[in-house]
Amino acid sequence: MHPEPEDLAALAADGAEPSGAIAEHLRSCEPCRSEFEAYVEASVQALASVGDLGLEAPPASVWEGVHGELGLDARYAADPLASASASTASETASAPAASAASDAPMRAAVPIRPADAAGGPRRGVRRWWPAVAAAAAVIGLVAGIAIGANVIGSGSSGSEKVIAEARLEPFPGWNADGRAFLEQDRDGRYSMLIELDGDVDVDGLTEVWLLREEPIGLVSLGLLDGRSARFALPDDLDLSEFSVVDLSAEPSDGNPTHSGDSIVRGQLQRL
Repeated sequence: MHPEPEDLAALAADGAEPSGAIAEHLRSCEPCRSEFEAYVEASVQALASVGDLGLEAPPASVWEGVHGELGLDARYAADPLASASASTASETASAPAASAASDAPMRAAVPIRPADAAGGPRRGVRRWWPAVAAAAAVIGLVAGIAIGANVIGSGSSGSEKVIAEARLEPFPGWNADGRAFLEQDRDGRYSMLIELDGDVDVDGLTEVWLLREEPIGLVSLGLLDGRSARFALPDDLDLSEFSVVDLSAEPSDGNPTHSGDSIVRGQLQRL
């Protein structure tokens, strides 16, 4: 029996070396081994990208919340970012000087390829595509947690200049208001500071959007945790078009679209 793609992807994302029945199977099954090695490579690239951004890993409590909310198996209870960071630190300290010059995170070799090229029968490509999706989901979730923990709710570095402001007015049924500040740092990067005031009792999530009125379009900046947060804006976002700031009440249903239940909204005005 072949291992489930989700199990192989989780092992790769966690940086764990296969053991037991899975390790034995990978030694004799070339397609499964190739899939696992592809996951390992994808995980290395994902972690390298996170490291290049200079991001800090979130506390273990974040993964505990994700694990509990999704009802994941107990095998995946350990924080994957914490284990990856510990593994990287340990391997970097013990690596030879030539390897220390590399910018990519160090990962332990996985001794699963047999000396000969013999392998089990090949399976069809139908298994491969769901497997890729599973790996992307696991690795994307891990990288996304690290990025979100740093960008959303991060404080000011003191170098931002406010170039536009919006007064956020409430929609009917909401007792709230606030302000949004479009900022630019010394390197030309844009961010949006949101400050929300009033009695906002949202049964679910509060999401921040930038809207375009003609033609209609919207871009999600992320979830507002608390009353104030700063969001990094995409470099290719046309702020002359997406100039309306909207905060909406969103149900925790996994649907990425706007709920239609706006709390406050305002038009950015250049200062």
